[in-house]
Amino acid sequence: MTSAVLPPRLFIKEPIPAIFEVCSLLSAAADSHLNGEHEVAEALFCQADMREIWNWINPDWEKPHLNVRNHQLEGDTLEIPKTMRDPVRHPPLHVKAAVLARDGYRCRYCGIPVIHADIRKIAHALYPDAIPWQASDPSKQHAAFQCLWLQYDHVVPHSHGGSSAEENIVISCALCNFGKDRYTLRQLGLCDPRLRPPTPVLWNGLECLRACALPRSRPPKAPAANRDVREVLEAAPSKIGGLAYSNAFFLPGSWIQGEYLYTAPIAGKERWFKIGQELIAEPVTRNGITGCRLLCDPGLFRRRGLSPEALLDPEHSD
Repeated sequence: MTSAVLPPRLFIKEPIPAIFEVCSLLSAAADSHLNGEHEVAEALFCQADMREIWNWINPDWEKPHLNVRNHQLEGDTLEIPKTMRDPVRHPPLHVKAAVLARDGYRCRYCGIPVIHADIRKIAHALYPDAIPWQASDPSKQHAAFQCLWLQYDHVVPHSHGGSSAEENIVISCALCNFGKDRYTLRQLGLCDPRLRPPTPVLWNGLECLRACALPRSRPPKAPAANRDVREVLEAAPSKIGGLAYSNAFFLPGSWIQGEYLYTAPIAGKERWFKIGQELIAEPVTRNGITGCRLLCDPGLFRRRGLSPEALLDPEHSD
């Protein structure tokens, strides 16, 4: 007697109406914060921390083996040795940017809205009591931000030979990504989300909060570790450390701590640079925006997937 074959499904778990309700609450909270109504924003963030949402996502994302319909299927892909897998485990920045531009802030599996982790960190810093987040304990995480956590999912699992190229990556929510884990679409009984075109949405993942990042503690720079950019430009404007430079760069929101320069999120990620002979930096203000002015090889930015042309200091370029 053969067991019945279940029809393929679009998602691991059907979204509940409360998920879309908290999206409205979060949007209203972000708008209230931008309008200076901080008490209202805090109350709305608290209201969005619904137990119903927490119960929906847990434990399905913590115990992915429970989501498997068939552990072994004839003709399905198999895990391959680590030495044979794509050496790029996590999608590079340019792939993430392309995937987000293609899919928008919406899970390609279940269709719920999603929010970048950077935005959740900013919101948590602004309202730590209303938006709890303890990384090691899901029970102490804000339910809405937990549920709507933006992920970059490998449709063909990396462990099965799936690449980190744009063609194999889709935007997903936390449950669909962690609940899918290392299992294949066939094991989970899921339809391939790439066969359905992305659906445009107006939801922008609360990106309006990105400009609200709280400044971090910024100790005075160590004079011995960092020369003044103006001094370098005036003394030797064309050569530092044996390398030629023709431009200075400005990183808004960046700061110096010890021998390192740290940045606010750029292309969705915080970064750091080692200060030394090949990178000179000083705190400056441009059009009311604080940050740091750098003199360095443009290749330092390119190696991090950034465009040096987009970071040129408007007050110094040749």
